[in-house]
Amino acid sequence: MNKNFLALTVAASALAFSASAAVSSNIVGYVKVPLKLGLNLVANPLNNTNPNGNKISSLFAGQTCSVLRWNGSGFGSTDLFEGVVVGGVDGDLAPGEGFFADMGGDVSLTWVGEALVGTQSVNVGANNSFVASKIPLAGTATELGLAPADSISALTWDNASSSFKSYDYFAGAGWIGSLGEPSFAVAQGFLVQSGAAFTWTKTFTPAN
Repeated sequence: MNKNFLALTVAASALAFSASAAVSSNIVGYVKVPLKLGLNLVANPLNNTNPNGNKISSLFAGQTCSVLRWNGSGFGSTDLFEGVVVGGVDGDLAPGEGFFADMGGDVSLTWVGEALVGTQSVNVGANNSFVASKIPLAGTATELGLAPADSISALTWDNASSSFKSYDYFAGAGWIGSLGEPSFAVAQGFLVQSGAAFTWTKTFTPAN
C-alpha cells in the first residue's frame, strides 16, 4: 500500500462498515469484524486480558496484512505474513485507538475479550487523532458521548473509494452541514481533527 498517499489524505475529507457483536452477562464477549481488501479503519473494541491478548499478532493471527498506527506525525507500520510479524513492532492495540488494517483480501475476524463498561475516557489530542469508542456500542456521535466543548471534524474512511468523509461539529450548534451527524459501528475507528486536546467520556452501565 502507498503510505505516502495515506499520510496525504489524513487532512482530506468515508463511510463506515458494520460489525456484529455479542456480549454475555459476565461482560466477556466477541466481535466479528468484516474487513475488505485494502485499507480498513478499525479498532479493537474488547480488552483481552490473556497474555499478549491485545497484541497485533493475536488480533491478526494467521493473516498477511499491515497494521498502520498514527504516531502524531506519520504512520508506523507493522507487517505480518501468515500471522507472524516480519516488520515493525508487535504492539498492543487497546480499546480507544483507531488504526488502519491493510488487508490482502476480504476476511472476517473474530476478536474476543472483556467489554469495558462504566465510565470510559479517550484522550483526543490536538490536530489529528485516530480514535474509537472504548465501550463496544454502536450509535451516533451524541449517543456515544462525543460532544466536545470546541469545534471538531470527525472523518470516517470509505474502503471502496479510499477516501475520507468529513462531518463537522460546531461548538454550541452541534453537527452541521449536509452530512449531519455521524454514526459509528462497533469496532470502527475514525479520525478526529481538533484545534485543542479534549477528553471524550462515555458512561454505560449494562442492565442486570
